Amino acid sequence: MPCATFANGGGKNGEKKNAEKTVYVWGVSIAFPDSVVYFTEIQPIDGAVLENKLLPNRHLYSYELKDYMSFEEGKPGRTSFIYFSTKRSKLEKKELKIRRRLIERENKTVRYLGGKFKFTKH
Repeated sequence: MPCATFANGGGKNGEKKNAEKTVYVWGVSIAFPDSVVYFTEIQPIDGAVLENKLLPNRHLYSYELKDYMSFEEGKPGRTSFIYFSTKRSKLEKKELKIRRRLIERENKTVRYLGGKFKFTKH
C-alpha cells in the first residue's frame, strides 16, 4: 500500500521551513605563498534552496571558482572556498571581517573579480 508523508514546516498555512529564499554566495581564492587573495562579489544563486541549513553541492561552487582561477585567470593551484547565507548582510559582515584580517594581520592584497566571475546553480 502506498504511503505519503507530509510535514508541516511550522509557518503560516503549512509553509515549509525551507521556503524558497534567495541564497547568496561569496567566494575566496587564495594561494598561501601569494600575497594576493581574490574575492568574488556576493552573488544570489537563482533557484538554490538550503537543505537543513546547508547549501546542497556546495563543494561544486568551490570547484567552479578554483577552475575559473586556473583556466581563465591563469592562476592554478589556488585554494578556493565559499560562504553562503540567505542574508546578504551576514555575508557582508563576514567579508569585511576576513578582508580586514587578511590585510592587517597577514599583509595580503585583496582583489575583487567583479563581474568577470559568476556562480551558477548546481
